[in-house]
Amino acid sequence: MTDDAPRRRRPSTIRIAVAAAAVVVVLGGAAAVVTAQSGSTPATGTGGHAGHLSATPASARPDPAPVRLGPQGRHPQFIVECDLSHTAPDDPIVLPGNPGASHLHEFFGSHDTDAFSTGESLLGTDTSCQNKADTAAYWVPALFNGDERVEPDELIAYYRTGVGVEASQVKAWPVGLNMLAGDPGAEEPQSTGVVGWTCGASDHLTVLPRDCSPRAPLALRLTFPDCWDGENLDSADHRAHTAYSDNGSCPGTHPVHIVQLILALRYDFDADPSGLRLASGSMITGHGDVMNGWSRDELEHLTALCLDRGEICGISSNRTDV
Repeated sequence: MTDDAPRRRRPSTIRIAVAAAAVVVVLGGAAAVVTAQSGSTPATGTGGHAGHLSATPASARPDPAPVRLGPQGRHPQFIVECDLSHTAPDDPIVLPGNPGASHLHEFFGSHDTDAFSTGESLLGTDTSCQNKADTAAYWVPALFNGDERVEPDELIAYYRTGVGVEASQVKAWPVGLNMLAGDPGAEEPQSTGVVGWTCGASDHLTVLPRDCSPRAPLALRLTFPDCWDGENLDSADHRAHTAYSDNGSCPGTHPVHIVQLILALRYDFDADPSGLRLASGSMITGHGDVMNGWSRDELEHLTALCLDRGEICGISSNRTDV
């Protein structure tokens, strides 16, 4: 685990105002706009960690439709900003109880996350997130430029309603819910509606990174499922208990509309991207995991205050997006 002392932020990073006692509602201004682009159905591969791949037919996993996420997008949401907590070759969802058995991951949220973590064990732990009630665990594969690790600057978690979903139907996650987005064993390009690379806050998502400027460095966008079967916190393939909504509707097998998570990771990288690779393999193997260890009361409070009321809670960055 890294030193728990606060990390120095980039001058243009987001300053979030969502907290247990005070929420700033912003409905416009010069805020960044984040967009989940629609594309082809995510590919399923045969490599990567065992059990981390989807057994669900591609036709059963519709792409999220295009939607604007930032305050300018006027889509109900609340936002949490998290610094990097630590880096470790652990995966408490896919390889629980097996420390060091995974490829290298970057962890955000609870500082206590390790191979033995559960949602319950994360409750009340110290966190790298600005909202101290967010003791969930978020992780993504480490990024390398050749043999040099590229450390992520920060993670911004957008908690929102699914596209076209009636806000009053959306439920907060139960403690211990595990979810994956993207495929670490992908052998074909994945949908940019689930995994996409961009520069800064641009809504132009691509399968592979492109050249970025110092004012708008490399960023990764991950979109998680927003439908749940209502019973299981996990499943054998770690995917079958969740699904993506389609035009505001959840499939009959996954009838519960849950809060949708979109992760935006920013890297201090604006060089030639041709040497980039992920710890899971090539750059098309982008993916992320979340284990819910949020305070029950706070997650339900924010879901009711922001999503159920159709509000946008938080302040987003005005960093250049091109």
